[in-house]
Amino acid sequence: MKLRRPLAVLPLAAALLAACSPLNHLAGDGTPAKRLDGRWAVRYVAGQEIPVPYPELDFDAAAGTLGGSDGCNRLRGRFSLEDGRLQAHTASTRMACLNDAAARTSAAIHTLLGQGAEVVEVTMGAGRGLLIRNGGAEIRLVPVGGQR
Repeated sequence: MKLRRPLAVLPLAAALLAACSPLNHLAGDGTPAKRLDGRWAVRYVAGQEIPVPYPELDFDAAAGTLGGSDGCNRLRGRFSLEDGRLQAHTASTRMACLNDAAARTSAAIHTLLGQGAEVVEVTMGAGRGLLIRNGGAEIRLVPVGGQR
């Protein structure tokens, strides 16, 4: 009987840890898309920090547009965020990438934008970032400048 008591506490402990989690899946109505607003620097691809200059994505939730750089090329397009999934239709220039890191970053961004991806807001203390991922790629972004 004593063995059952610790096992009964596990679901409660898991629920408490989830409530304190720094991860927040962006889902629901149009409000979560506003949390994408602003310029974001892509700092990590597949868990590895990339070298400067960092590609940037600029989201405008009110207009449903995005722009920026994928590390090799400029891109522009439209996006939506539905049930925590980012969907985008973009067009980009077709310049050659200067190095392998830029090429990997560019490919990851286009995989995420083209195939759709889960968006997770990560908060740690006063800082926050975004994790955008699907089965084929993952990038982590941080706000550019003083944006909240």
